[in-house]
Amino acid sequence: MRTSCLLEKRPRRLWRMIWVALIIGSGFVAWAAPAHAENRPALFAPVGAGGVWYTVRSGDTLSGISARFDVSVAGIMRANNLRNARLIYAGQKLYLPKEPNSSARSVPTQAGDSAPKIKTRGKAIYVSLSKQRMWVYQDGQLLWSFLVSTGRPDRATKAGVFRIKSKMNEAWSNVWQLRMPRWLGIYDVGRIENGIHAMPMTKNGRPVRWQLGKPGSFGCVVLASKDAATLYEWAEIGTLVVIRY
Repeated sequence: MRTSCLLEKRPRRLWRMIWVALIIGSGFVAWAAPAHAENRPALFAPVGAGGVWYTVRSGDTLSGISARFDVSVAGIMRANNLRNARLIYAGQKLYLPKEPNSSARSVPTQAGDSAPKIKTRGKAIYVSLSKQRMWVYQDGQLLWSFLVSTGRPDRATKAGVFRIKSKMNEAWSNVWQLRMPRWLGIYDVGRIENGIHAMPMTKNGRPVRWQLGKPGSFGCVVLASKDAATLYEWAEIGTLVVIRY
């Protein structure tokens, strides 16, 4: 009888030990996986495809990396076999593929488009009214150079040093009856606010086509739609904005 009891109890204990081991083991794998993944090449990174490797820094997010390097979040996840966009960590190496639809330029490409040197730490946006160009920096490193359209002579964009004070996916101007996608507000003009945004649209969605590279707006700094989307994803409330002639 004793033997039979022992035979009945041992399988139960054995299964409990196996179950505990599985739980502990799964937790161990979850914590240990990053150490192995850090040195593991991306599973689907094509060789010689023009992409770059990036080492994740503290505070990075996939959306932030996507905006800085003009690569879609889906493209980064696919190239690195990531299943969860939130599960990245400092020190991790990510392959950032070159995508055919990239619109942002990481370096100046036009004659006379020499970027000013910015030594400010953190994020900074510099706008030249005379050159009708914007340069975007992270810790003093140039990320993008964009053509812009600033205010026309009777509605000139104000020069100065500002901080982004508001951010919304689309703003509405009662004065001009215009929709302004990817809105980043920077300073007040009386009872209204001027900002940075994509090419505006009328109330019914018809695009307003101001020529980039020349003043034409009602005071705001206007970007091409793709460039504005890139900047919007990257910028945050409090980001430094310097506007000079």
